[in-house]
Amino acid sequence: MRASEPTPTRRVLLVAEDRRFRALAGTLLTRRGYTVHVHARGETLAAAAVRTGADVVVIDASASLTAAALEAARLGALSRPVGIVAVSGDPHTGLTALPVLPKWSPFEALLAAVERACAEVAPPEVASAAL
Repeated sequence: MRASEPTPTRRVLLVAEDRRFRALAGTLLTRRGYTVHVHARGETLAAAAVRTGADVVVIDASASLTAAALEAARLGALSRPVGIVAVSGDPHTGLTALPVLPKWSPFEALLAAVERACAEVAPPEVASAAL
């Protein structure tokens, strides 16, 4: 990608039962240039990630860290890499393979985690263009 070409919009799939968190995180990520999709009930998370072309999935693990880890594993099996960011309102630290951010921490922490996850799954030509 040439320096004069615009950076492609990154897509975030937001998975949270908490409407306040969805609204706030979705609005703030959109203001930072991300396209945000909200996971709809009735569709598997992997199918939603593929359908939306998600670069990163933000999962609220408040209800069950185990369930979030299983979903992350399913996403990891997709042919196109997808970054995972887990958040929780509970004070647990997460798993080694799935660190968890406090859901109500400053937005900059969530943004930094989303940006790291995007960089980790970006194709080499996109990652080098961002530098």
